[in-house]
Amino acid sequence: MNFQNTWYVIERKNKYEAVPHTVLSELEADSYVMLQNFDTHHEALSELRRLIHLEIQDTQKKIDGLHKL
Repeated sequence: MNFQNTWYVIERKNKYEAVPHTVLSELEADSYVMLQNFDTHHEALSELRRLIHLEIQDTQKKIDGLHKL
């Protein structure tokens, strides 16, 4: 794997991010959680979009549950 062209989906400060290897290598090791790595930026953004969509669905379920009370 060519790490210089690798993209990562990470969770940092309770937010998801897609970052290249150069950015990831500059972060403090304990400041993020790496979720997955990808060969292309497009693949990383697709996974980022999927994760955000899941978060939206979970939040919507919580909101719907509050309306039922």
